[in-house]
Amino acid sequence: KGWGGAINGIIWSYYGWEMICGVTSEVQNPQTNVPIIVGVSVTTVSVLYILAVSSYHIVIPLTDIVKDTPIASQFGLTTMGRFGKIFLALAVMVSSLGNVHCTFLAASRTIHSAAVEELLPEALTLVSKSFKTPIVTVFYLGLVTGVFVVIGDLNGLIDSALFTTFPFYVMCCVGVFVMRIRAPDLERPYRVPLVFPAFFILFGIFAFVTPFTSQATWKISLMWVMVLMTGVPVYFLFVRNVFKLDCFHKASKTLTRFLATTLDCE
Repeated sequence: KGWGGAINGIIWSYYGWEMICGVTSEVQNPQTNVPIIVGVSVTTVSVLYILAVSSYHIVIPLTDIVKDTPIASQFGLTTMGRFGKIFLALAVMVSSLGNVHCTFLAASRTIHSAAVEELLPEALTLVSKSFKTPIVTVFYLGLVTGVFVVIGDLNGLIDSALFTTFPFYVMCCVGVFVMRIRAPDLERPYRVPLVFPAFFILFGIFAFVTPFTSQATWKISLMWVMVLMTGVPVYFLFVRNVFKLDCFHKASKTLTRFLATTLDCE
C-alpha cells in the first residue's frame, strides 16, 4: 500500500492512548494521574510491541511475514506448537477486546456530549440510573459497528477509521492553543504542556497528507475526504433546521421517554 498504508498500520498498533482524553473529567486527580496513565501505558505498550515484532522477525522468515496470515498464531505454532498457536490467538483476541472496550468507553462520552450540546438527538443524552453511564450511546455504537463490520472489509475499515479521525484530532490540538489564548485562566482538569499538541499537529498533518502521495491509497483517501465533507450540509440541514422542527422535537421526546423507561435511564 506504500507509505500511506504503512503509517496507518503503525498508528493502529499504538491506537488507544488518546481514549483517556474522553474520560479525563471522570479521572480522580487528573493533573497527577493522567500523565502517569499516559506515560506508563504508552511506554509499556511500546516496549511489548517492539519485543513482539522483533521476535516475529527472528523466528519467521520475511517471505512469510509479508503474507496475509495471522502472524501471532504462526509465531506460536513455530515456537510452541499447537498450544502456542491457540494461546497467542486467544491473547490477540483478548487484546482486541480490550481495545473495543476502551473505544466504546471514550466514544460513547463524545457522542453523549454532542447530544447534550443539542447536536444529536436528545435520546443520546440518557444515562443509566444504576451505572451512571451513557448506555444509549453504547448501544448506538454497537449497532453502527456491527453494520460496518458486516458490510466492510476489516483492513479497509482500519485505514479509513484512522484517516478520517486524524483531522479532528489535529483540530482538537489546535483548539488547545486557541483556548489558552482566549481563556488562559479557565479551570482545567488537566493542563497539557503545549509541546505535545504542537508535535501532534505536525504528525497529524503528515499522517493525513501521506496517503495522497501513494498511488495505491490516494483515490480511497480522496473518497473519504468527500465523505467527511458531507458533514457540512448534514449539519446545516439537520442540526440547524430539521432538529428544530416541532414534528421532529415531538418524535424525539417520544423516543427519549421510551428508551428512558425501557433501559431505566434518566
